[in-house]
This record gives sequence, C-alpha cells and structure tokens, in this order.
Amino acid sequence: MTKIVDDFLDKKHFEELQEIVLGLDFPWYFQKSVNFHQKDEDLYFYLTHLLFADNQPYSNFLPVFQPLLDKMSYNKLIRVKLNLYPRTEQFRVNAPHVDFPFDNKGFLFYFNTCDSKTVLQDTYIDCVENRGVYFDPTKPHSSSSCTNVKARFSLNVNYI
Repeated sequence: MTKIVDDFLDKKHFEELQEIVLGLDFPWYFQKSVNFHQKDEDLYFYLTHLLFADNQPYSNFLPVFQPLLDKMSYNKLIRVKLNLYPRTEQFRVNAPHVDFPFDNKGFLFYFNTCDSKTVLQDTYIDCVENRGVYFDPTKPHSSSSCTNVKARFSLNVNYI
C-alpha cells in the first residue's frame, strides 16, 4: 500500500507552502512527547499545528493547504496536522505507533530535505522536500529526528 510520489506539488505551489510552514511567523505548539509510548523522563519533544480534527477546522491556515489535500482524493478527512521535529545530536527513531485504532488511510508530505526517515515496518523512507507518501497508518510506524538541519517539517493526514 505504500506509494511514494516525488514532486507531489508543482514548484510554485510547493514553494508557497514551504515559505509559510518554515516561516518565522507560523504558529507552532509544544507537545511534551512524540507519542504515548514515550517515557516521562525522556526529554525529547516536538511541535505541531493542528489544521483539522473532530470533523472541523482547527486553524485559519487550513484553506492554504486545501489544494494539496485535493490532490489526495479522499472521501473524509480525519486529521490534518503539521509536525516540526527539532534537530538532535544523535539520530533518533521514535517509538512505533498507530495513528488511530480504526481503519483509515495515511499520507505524509515533507517540506524539507533532511537525514530524517519515516519508518514503515522494515522500510525507511527518506525525507525529501515535496515528497508525498501514501501509507497504512493502522500498522506500526515511526518518525525520527534529523541531525543535519535545524528541524524536520512535515504534514500528516489521516483520511478515509
């Protein structure tokens, strides 16, 4: 079910979204853990910006991402979330998790190229800017940190 699409967006639209997400004025929100498997004493964190959840928009930025979402051919959105994983000194793979306990589909989109990976069981997907990845979020998967840039920026979409 995993499908990788490079150059997912045309260059102009990608650069517009990248400028927003990586911009100094974009609001990011602190999350004290990456997922519920992380132990309290683990100091690693990440930042998110929730665009859509619980059948409603959570952000005024959602319309900016609608052309990207429209390319996915979904019937119903479950959650649309931007993630910012800060750089770490050592490469770190986060604990495997599933996004939701019910049947759904997943899509990842990377805003920058870095040495971070998305781990889908035994497959490591490189984070390459303007790359879209369709995957099964009901199977355990992991995000990871990066070591060669300041942060990894990505979009995570769950849908039906």
